[in-house]
Amino acid sequence: MAKSYYELLGVSRDADEKQVRLAFRRLARKYHPDVNPGKDDTTERFKEINEANEVLSNAESRKLYDRYGENWQKVQQHGAPQSGGHRGGMGGVPTGDLFGRGGGSIFDSFFRDNRQTERARQRQQRPEPLEQPIEITMEEAFKGAARVLQLTGQTVCTRCRGTGIVEGAACSECLSQGFSYQPVRGEVSIPPGVDTGSRVRVTPGGQQVVLVVQVQPHPKFQRKGTDLYTEVTVPLYGVVLGIEVVVPTMTGQVALTLPPESQNGRVFRLGGQGMPKLGAPSERGTLYVTIKAELPTSLTDKEQALFKQLQDLRKGTGGQDDE
Repeated sequence: MAKSYYELLGVSRDADEKQVRLAFRRLARKYHPDVNPGKDDTTERFKEINEANEVLSNAESRKLYDRYGENWQKVQQHGAPQSGGHRGGMGGVPTGDLFGRGGGSIFDSFFRDNRQTERARQRQQRPEPLEQPIEITMEEAFKGAARVLQLTGQTVCTRCRGTGIVEGAACSECLSQGFSYQPVRGEVSIPPGVDTGSRVRVTPGGQQVVLVVQVQPHPKFQRKGTDLYTEVTVPLYGVVLGIEVVVPTMTGQVALTLPPESQNGRVFRLGGQGMPKLGAPSERGTLYVTIKAELPTSLTDKEQALFKQLQDLRKGTGGQDDE
């Protein structure tokens, strides 16, 4: 599918004339044939952005383009299609067609047109879903979130109700496309359990939109699927003697009891404290807690002596008073 004029210039649909002009000048300096001699691809690109600028910098042509898309030139040349109208001959039918001299008899034309109209009525046009990137926090990914979207989308034509046909003729409102470009605004819900790369389908204002989710990094947790990973710093004596530590979770804090002589780097599993499963939020992954021993600093003379005594005891060189 060809890029829209807005995409070619890299501007939004609500860009004003000055923004369009500045975008064109910037791209023209980059892709002008005089700057890129002998490069066919840049020459073609320059033609595209020049055409986009000519259309979008003109209020009338831009209005037609916004309404009819890539068919705007047909409307400009011939006007919007009208239902009805007569041609010369008997009852608005060319007399040559009565006897098959114009590419088929009147009966062939009648039944062919009716079949095409019926197929068009049965085939309701559906606007193509738009993709919209959206960034959320990990807390929002855990609980779910809401956003208000405001964008330009393809809205089903209210006159033909998306069929492209009105009273047997092409709809003049949407040029038989079944939809038109309209501003869309609406609140959408993001379900719990989404992850970076998740695609969520929503319909604000009747427009089909695919939200492409990006979850921001979290200062305390790393995520892999529905599982979370975190570290807890524990004083050295707590690691050796055992201690109860406080562990952060997505819903608050929980207590974790470390047994004596827990090794530095030991990992504890807390089931059900991870992220919810997309589509089944009551099911949660596991939180993995890694113990990180904190070594003491700025020891006093007495503390150093105690560590020396412990060292001697571990070597088996002392530990018992002489009798």
